[in-house]
Amino acid sequence: VAGGDDGSDSDSDEGGWDVGGVWSEPQQLDQMLQAGKNEALKKALFRGDVPLIEELLNSGISIETSFQFGWTPLMCAASVANFAVVRLLLDRGANACFEIDKYTVLMAACTAQASEENILKTVELLLSRNADPNLTCRKQMTALMYAARKGCAQVVVLLVAHGSHIDAQDENGYSALMWAAQHGHRSVIVKLLELGADKNLQTKDEKTAAELAKINKYSEIFSLLSLTANHLQSRSDKPIEREAMCKSLTAVPGHRVGCYSPFDDMEVFLHGLGLEHIRGLLKEQDIALRQLLVMQKDDLIQIGITNPGDQQKLLGAIKDLQVDEKRIEDLPETVKLELSEDEFCKFLQKLNKECSRLIIPVQTMNKHFLKNSYKRASGETYVEVCKDVVCSIKKLEEEVVKLKDLV
Repeated sequence: VAGGDDGSDSDSDEGGWDVGGVWSEPQQLDQMLQAGKNEALKKALFRGDVPLIEELLNSGISIETSFQFGWTPLMCAASVANFAVVRLLLDRGANACFEIDKYTVLMAACTAQASEENILKTVELLLSRNADPNLTCRKQMTALMYAARKGCAQVVVLLVAHGSHIDAQDENGYSALMWAAQHGHRSVIVKLLELGADKNLQTKDEKTAAELAKINKYSEIFSLLSLTANHLQSRSDKPIEREAMCKSLTAVPGHRVGCYSPFDDMEVFLHGLGLEHIRGLLKEQDIALRQLLVMQKDDLIQIGITNPGDQQKLLGAIKDLQVDEKRIEDLPETVKLELSEDEFCKFLQKLNKECSRLIIPVQTMNKHFLKNSYKRASGETYVEVCKDVVCSIKKLEEEVVKLKDLV
């Protein structure tokens, strides 16, 4: 009896464990399978494996499932700017306005480690699904600031076209223009200025965008921001013009990436003066801004700018933007030996200006000879002098190259 009782108790105990196993193992298996699916989905998202993503979503994984740090599938896809995956997730109901710790999907797309073309397409898609470009992260940065910091000029234009506040400032007082200046993104700066960004804003430690560029040794950007000091700002602050500009830059259905109008230094300068209509004339003659800025009235007439009003605007701007009218040879010997940083920069700018000043007369002479193809009796003399000029230019080039290497 005792043996039978022991056997009965033993069977009963084993049966109890079996029952427990039946109930516990499937739950554990489900958890393991779910974890495995989540990990597989995460890998598929970063690989851009659309068929596998669809299969996993069809198996029951939530479109808003949470990965490490609370990221959703859409956040992961946006962080690598995978347009096809982002579109798939949005079409299946993912929230384009999702944010984690105030960091949005749009911000993730603007900082993606991807080509600007892919970032642009992804950002445009998110904006079309009502992602808010003016939300800020914990540091009060907007998507526009992130795009400007990364150097994505076309994305910057797109965000402004969709209502992003161009002069918003983060917790340290940095605007999008300042972030671009800090990181040396010239193309972004040109577009922000064209769209009306205020270059006179200051950070909390009272630095302007130009000063940030100078501190970080982006001399060309420092010059550009100084160049546009007054003329552009006075026009682009007009809200009607800015609205029209943004509309003209907004992508149209079926557009190809890269169809946004590129704005160079010349266009920024001319827009600031209201002289956009002479851009074609200057482009035909391949005249760069640096050449235009050293012209006199006679030079303007020679290149076809004969309207007195246009001449007055240009000459006034050129006068305002003169770097330093002191002739290089007039610099005192002590200054030549002990130039401060600002004086040295002005010296180089003046040198460049005087070299540029010589280009227009030579171009004019070349055109003259092309139109009047005849030989002069003293042609050989001209050839010899031209050789001497070329020799002098080469010597100057050698010295400037040495100077560049030294600094």
